[in-house]
Amino acid sequence: MTLKIVSLLFVLLFISGCNQDQSTESTRQMGNTIEMADQAINIEEDAVDMEVEETDQTESGLEASERMVVQNGHLEVVVEEFDDMMYEIENKVMDLDGYVVETSVQGSEEGERSGSLLVRIPEDDFQSFLDEVVSVSVELVHRSTYGNDVTEEYIDLESRLRSQEIVEERLLTFLEAAENTEDLLTISEDLANIQQEIETIEGRMNYLENQVDFATVNLYIYEQSSTALQDQSSLNTWQNATNLFTGTINALLSVVSFIVVTVVGLSPVLVPLSIGIIVWFWLYRRKKK
Repeated sequence: MTLKIVSLLFVLLFISGCNQDQSTESTRQMGNTIEMADQAINIEEDAVDMEVEETDQTESGLEASERMVVQNGHLEVVVEEFDDMMYEIENKVMDLDGYVVETSVQGSEEGERSGSLLVRIPEDDFQSFLDEVVSVSVELVHRSTYGNDVTEEYIDLESRLRSQEIVEERLLTFLEAAENTEDLLTISEDLANIQQEIETIEGRMNYLENQVDFATVNLYIYEQSSTALQDQSSLNTWQNATNLFTGTINALLSVVSFIVVTVVGLSPVLVPLSIGIIVWFWLYRRKKK
């Protein structure tokens, strides 16, 4: 009987010890998780502080740095031979190490054609390319250029990228030091989100760099029309006739104006003289009768 009691007490003590060990292990794991969570929060806060500080420092020297401007151009021209002009422009774009993004060609009932091209030109050759296209055209219809300054956006992306890379580096360190599956899963998930954010930032930065390095030009080309030339000739003939008619009317008005001015100006002499001539003529006819 005594032996059974002793055995039962020993079993109870063993179970109690096991529960205490499990509770201690659970408490330790919970403490590790809380500690890693605190460290992750500190990483984020440090990264944010660093990003704000770097952004402020960079923006303070923004005026002295080189601006990043996206150049865009719009050009409409009339050409004598549509096919030759299209071929010449495409070759010129390739010679400048640019590329054609899109082309479009339309026809008309009179047989003349028109088309559009969307091309990317190295930024250094942007203005010279526009000047050359205009120089080989018959007529310039419209030309415009404008720029979009993306300097501040690019600097902000650089700061965000550096802060995210710091977070990534520390998470990789925590991943190597993780002791259980739960910590591995938590850190891996955070690491995947950070790496995805880094890829997004790098993609946007690459896009802005490409937009700055290559200017975008919208070209609209119209073929010269023979009908348009005849209409222009007729318009010139009518204009010349109108100018001649107007000139004749103006000359007649000038003569009339001169006569009126002369008569009015000499009226103190002409009026008495005219009256005298009329009286003399009346007396002369009366005496003759």
